[in-house]
Formats: sequence, C-alpha cells, structure tokens
Amino acid sequence: MNHIPLLLVLGTVPLLLANWFIAAVILGHDCTFLYEGGNITECAGGLSEEEMTATSGLIALVLLVIQIGLIVLVRRRTRGS
Repeated sequence: MNHIPLLLVLGTVPLLLANWFIAAVILGHDCTFLYEGGNITECAGGLSEEEMTATSGLIALVLLVIQIGLIVLVRRRTRGS
C-alpha cells in the first residue's frame, strides 16, 4: 500500500508552520518600535509588522512548494533505481 500521499498531506501543515516561523524570525529579527509610547513597528526593509507577517507567509508557501517538489523528485528517483 502506498502511504506517501497520506504522509505528504499530514506533513504539509507542520512543514508550512515551520517555514513560516523561520521566515518570520529572519525577516523580523530587526523589528524596532518607531515611537517609544506606541506600538507601531518597522521591520526588515521598511515593512510594517503586518506586512512582514504576510511576506513571511508568502515565503513559507513558496518554500513549501519547493520542498514538496523536491520530495516528489527524490521519491521518483529512488523508486526508479
């Protein structure tokens, strides 16, 4: 029985969350408060905190697609050998 599609589906959510967390940590490492009394922040490249979160989500999706593609490619290569 082929369990690879099931494992791929079950593994995508944790992998996506891990990708998002890594991208958010990298983009948000230099977030600073613009005003001492406020909660307005500026992050990497002049992004706001909300833009940084959305950008890291998009980066996480792209990384997920690349990782799934590599998993499928390696699986096909090992099956053919």
